[in-house]
Amino acid sequence: MANALANDALIQQQIDQQVIQNPNLSFAQKKSLRKSILKASVANAPKNSSFQTILSVSNTMVGSSLLVIPVLFSQSGILSALIVALVFCLISCKTCQLQMVHNKPEELDLPQTIMRILGQKYNLIFNITNIIILYFAGVVYFILICNMLYSLVQLLCRQLDIDYAPKTDFVLGKLSYQWCGIIYMCLLFLIMLQKNLTLIIKLVQYGVISIIALIMYIITKGSINMPEIVNANLFTLDVVTLCGVFSVAFMVHSCIVPIMKNNLQQENNLRDIAISFGWTWLIYALVGVFGAIAVQGKVINPSGDGSTVLDYLEQNIFSYGIQVLQLLQLTTVFPLLAFITRSQFFALIYKLEQPPQKWFVFYTSIVAFTTLLFQCFNISVSLILSLSGAVIGFFQIYLIPIQLHMTCLYAKKKVNDNRIGLINDTKEYIENPDESIFDEQDFKCIDHSALKKRFNKQTRFIFYYIIMLIGAMMGFLNIIAPFFK
Repeated sequence: MANALANDALIQQQIDQQVIQNPNLSFAQKKSLRKSILKASVANAPKNSSFQTILSVSNTMVGSSLLVIPVLFSQSGILSALIVALVFCLISCKTCQLQMVHNKPEELDLPQTIMRILGQKYNLIFNITNIIILYFAGVVYFILICNMLYSLVQLLCRQLDIDYAPKTDFVLGKLSYQWCGIIYMCLLFLIMLQKNLTLIIKLVQYGVISIIALIMYIITKGSINMPEIVNANLFTLDVVTLCGVFSVAFMVHSCIVPIMKNNLQQENNLRDIAISFGWTWLIYALVGVFGAIAVQGKVINPSGDGSTVLDYLEQNIFSYGIQVLQLLQLTTVFPLLAFITRSQFFALIYKLEQPPQKWFVFYTSIVAFTTLLFQCFNISVSLILSLSGAVIGFFQIYLIPIQLHMTCLYAKKKVNDNRIGLINDTKEYIENPDESIFDEQDFKCIDHSALKKRFNKQTRFIFYYIIMLIGAMMGFLNIIAPFFK
């Protein structure tokens, strides 16, 4: 995820500096310059082999969920978790492929495809849900930052004989988990206010080191504790939270198009997407199985609360080293998440105009404050991941890709036909080019005659709307599940 965010942030930073912050350009000139920057980002990017593309897609999916997946495997059962992971891997893979099937070579990103086929309303849904999911990703990252940081702070306090509060207690009268978050957020807030994140973008690229180290550490610990596998929980039906977490763990839909545009062999895009999802499932399976074995029979250590796998493993130089690497990696990614969500939010309101400085500071302050509230009240990382993945993820994983597919194949795509509900705003959007950051488009889709012959219309509708029903059910169950615990 980190590298994809770095690329997005770099492009957005160029747009901000050259387009949005330039008062001498008209809207039409800004739109043209923005398009040129996006085209240049694709044209100048090195073309990747299929192997590099597969790793890039997988690396975009693998992230902070690695810390919580072992705990969920242990609680929900190893076999149950593997089955759930496989189901959501297959669903996400298929809907991701649907987006690429309908993306034209000249369309540089997914919003252009959505605008052409579904229109402005669905593009608005995509943008809003993308902002929300990235915001909650930032919340999760900050909570994990504070988890790692407070563990290290407690180590230092024990060495210096300084009194501190347990992580699970809400305390403001002495050194506590809450004060740790407040102080660190003040430091991060100064970075969040910056409009030039070039240094952070460069540092993020080294985050893969912390991911590899974490995977190796978990597998090693699981191997050492392998005799405990006989006592491991294998199967339960308590998989609701797990479904939500794996929804977000396999969610790469918003950035799959730019990644695949750099694939040297475009004809292999669908195959490479399938392989990347399979490889990612294997990573999650290894981390989940070995992590569940590693925590089997272990109690939560005094410096944790049981939300991550590190809370169950003995504290030594290796575990502290992993925490330092995770702390550094998460710290570099968090400002990028804030930067991208802020840019996307103001793009919805001001389009290509620069927002007033007061609103810039106000928005950043609100994001920082609300994120801090989640941390101070020690909201479960698994709960945030599952709710955001199952509820918000429904739109990006299920609704938009499936509607793209079914509309492109079967809806009458006439620009002036306002009777078609799915595309009834297309004419209005195109007739107001001065209000749109998109150019006028050719509404003809790619030739799908061979694709349509594979299945009849009824079979295809049943298949995809069963998938959509699964997504809706998971969203509903994740909403009501916290009230029954």
